[in-house]
Amino acid sequence: NMYYLRIYALHYMFGMLFAFLMYDWKGKASGWTGLKKKWPDLILSAAAIAVAVYVMIDPSSFQTRLSITANQNDIIFGALATVVTIAAAYKLSGKALPIMAVIFIGYAFLGKYIPGGFGHRGYSLQRVIVNIFGDQGIWGSALATSCNIIFLFILFGAFLEVSGANEIFRDLSISLAGAKRGGPAKIAVISSAIMGTISGSAIANVVTTGAFTIPLMKKTGYKKDFAAAVEAVASTGGQFTPPIMGAVGFVMAEFMCVSYTKVMLAAAIPAFLYYLSLLYSVHLEAKRLGLSGLAKENIPKAGEVLRARGHLLIPLIVLLALMFTGYTPLFAAIVAIFVTIPVSFLRRETRMDLKTIVQATVEGSRSAIGVGISCIIIGVIIGSVNMTSLGLNFGNLNLRVVGDGHLFLGGLMVMIMSIILGMGVPGVAAYVIVYVVAVPVLRGVGATEMAANMFCLIYACLSNITPPVAMSSTFRGVPI
Repeated sequence: NMYYLRIYALHYMFGMLFAFLMYDWKGKASGWTGLKKKWPDLILSAAAIAVAVYVMIDPSSFQTRLSITANQNDIIFGALATVVTIAAAYKLSGKALPIMAVIFIGYAFLGKYIPGGFGHRGYSLQRVIVNIFGDQGIWGSALATSCNIIFLFILFGAFLEVSGANEIFRDLSISLAGAKRGGPAKIAVISSAIMGTISGSAIANVVTTGAFTIPLMKKTGYKKDFAAAVEAVASTGGQFTPPIMGAVGFVMAEFMCVSYTKVMLAAAIPAFLYYLSLLYSVHLEAKRLGLSGLAKENIPKAGEVLRARGHLLIPLIVLLALMFTGYTPLFAAIVAIFVTIPVSFLRRETRMDLKTIVQATVEGSRSAIGVGISCIIIGVIIGSVNMTSLGLNFGNLNLRVVGDGHLFLGGLMVMIMSIILGMGVPGVAAYVIVYVVAVPVLRGVGATEMAANMFCLIYACLSNITPPVAMSSTFRGVPI
């Protein structure tokens, strides 16, 4: 455990350094230039290094003190870590997560003034910081999952993308659905579903597939609003589509103490039904508008596509085979990454040289920064919620309103709550925030543990397409 705490501290430190030194305060990559103008970032970076070093010097003594009696230095560095984490989240995730973290921290201090079931006896500054800075907060399961699993899976997705796997997904989608009625919209649905297996980020999915599918849908007769809506909805489903599930599934498996394989199997049917209903919707719209599919000469043959790039599916097959035969996701991801490189050499046009390997590593690391920062700040939220028992109190209040055994009403309330709490928040953070307040409600009205978690996960992810925020729908980077 002490060894892992050192690793988590390094993960924390490098995530913070990348966030402060490589991005501006609007979340845009700015590189390492102009550091003289970045004195606030340099100060925050120095603070992040200090926090990490403080934990790494003697992690055993650090954990013991937090569980018994924290000293003044623990309080100072805990407060410093909280401020640094909130600042980093503001840079990379926008205002929603930091504001929510501040609200939960404020509730820990001010809840004693709230009458009724939502009030509590109040907590001292020391108690609040110890909970946030401990293994139930910043150094808890969310950061552990980011460090041990999520980073490697995002890196694996980057290696697949750089090797050209996204092109085979696109071409296979065209060959499967291009000739059908309303083919371009069905291509968008299928390609987004397949891309979701390696991406899982709704916005990344919109950027990757939307740049190709939205103009194609417009060209064949779909209205631009409908074309954009199809892509946004299809891309959002990638967050709960196995095997990667936008990295949310790993956090869910950690919370439930089950293997990730079980989470994937539970998500398979909801994801399939989601995309099936979307395919049916675009089919009905194409039928209403009298649209046809693409011309046959523009549709690649599936056999030719597989012969040209089918070998790029081998790493994905290896990943799934290892996980379904009992190996850990960590081991499976590492093996799949190393398999991707030699597999790419089977065709000259997909061969990964040193430059593309470095590119994949850089792109994967950059993509993982935002998820990692989200995992760290949700540790702040979890620490506050667990200390105040807000989730339990909220669940009890809902159960009194809904009544025992009313699964439909309980699910309806949780659905609305999940969408609201998940607005403007990345998938991992959205699920965790919903988890602490909504899963107890569903368990209380009779849902199983897996069903309750999966329900919250899916509806938290659907906040990406729910007004007024609708991050997937309003992303400005795709031609509409």
